Amino acid sequence: MSVVWNPLAASASEPAGAQAAQSTLAITVVCATVLFNLVLCFVNTTLFGIGTNAVVATEIVLIGVALGITWYRSYTLYAILLASTAYFFAVMLIRSEFDPKIARDFLIPIVFFFVGNQLGSLRLADRMVTLLIVIALGVAAFEWLALDTYLHYFDVIHYYLARGTEQTLESDSAAGLFIKGSDSAAGLFVNATRFGERTLLPFLGEHRASGIFMEPVSAGNFGAIAFAWVVLRDRSRVWIFAAKILAIATILVLADARFGFYVCIFTLVIYLAAPVTRPTMLFLAPFLAVVALLTYAYVDPKQGWDNSIVGRFLSSGRSIATLDGWQALGLRVSEVFTSGYAGDSGYGYVLAKVGLVGLAAFWALFVYAPSSDPNAQRFRNFIAFYVVSLLTISASLFSVKTAALLWFLYGTLNIPRRPFGLTHR
Repeated sequence: MSVVWNPLAASASEPAGAQAAQSTLAITVVCATVLFNLVLCFVNTTLFGIGTNAVVATEIVLIGVALGITWYRSYTLYAILLASTAYFFAVMLIRSEFDPKIARDFLIPIVFFFVGNQLGSLRLADRMVTLLIVIALGVAAFEWLALDTYLHYFDVIHYYLARGTEQTLESDSAAGLFIKGSDSAAGLFVNATRFGERTLLPFLGEHRASGIFMEPVSAGNFGAIAFAWVVLRDRSRVWIFAAKILAIATILVLADARFGFYVCIFTLVIYLAAPVTRPTMLFLAPFLAVVALLTYAYVDPKQGWDNSIVGRFLSSGRSIATLDGWQALGLRVSEVFTSGYAGDSGYGYVLAKVGLVGLAAFWALFVYAPSSDPNAQRFRNFIAFYVVSLLTISASLFSVKTAALLWFLYGTLNIPRRPFGLTHR
């Protein structure tokens, strides 16, 4: 997916005012994907209880609106959606398993890339990223400085229980896993506690403040995405650049988001190496990563697991090793990944649900599509590194809270020409 601006006749005759309105709607939808879980958490905590259906319905509405403002604009979108539908139907039929979640996981990048590609505006995208950085920093600071007040309005752990993500809240083993308020049973999500020493500024303690994302993993992913965008777009404006980088660094530190922090460092190297990076190098990267994880798991099968990055690699490799040949091709159900939970192994989840052939096809579509300019090429390389490295430790790549933003920004960078009324700095 890259340079695919191919409007149909209906969109070609669209008034400039309507296109500008849809561009604003596109930005609004992307912001909503980042923030809607926080809003539902507030509703669940202060107004009335919500359930899994409310969360699913909200996601469906947001993705549906995004698809609704783009579906008639590009033949390329038609082709990709039809081919994807046929492939997922075939593999699910063969393994006798209907799994709408994995179809949703791959629909998000397709739809939001085309939203950015056809309705994106670099100026509006800059403002959106800046706004989200400010909101993310403000709410994370609020959580950090006034935890009891934050939990009074955002009872995170009970929201995740209501939406079905957390199943064991009432068990003895789960009771001590999350930080509670001092005057209520409200608490943060289980991974908001860093058991053992923090990686970033250990003196800050075990609390990992994630603010609007309500769990530190997405806060780290957001920090990495925002950093990659700011480096591309604001590096020539020294004071603005410095302020945004400081804000992103604070978000990452408060969340103790070591993955996001490491990705930010490597992003600078990735951007510098962009002129000599070739698509085939990117294409091979995830498959080499899988081989490396399996090798590491087999080299020392008795090695104990811990919560370090290396320990997460070990757990991921062991999860992948549970797959037989048919399961790795996505043609037989894997009991390890049957619930859709990937644990530490994003690669295991993708292989079990999409299959090796499907993964190769989707990945080739991404890495071999031409980029519209050097900035789009740099951001493509960042996404490739982000995807390849993130799948080694989790499946959070597919969380709509950050996935919609990532692919919208990439689509926005990949418009070679823009209709009248959509600004381009």
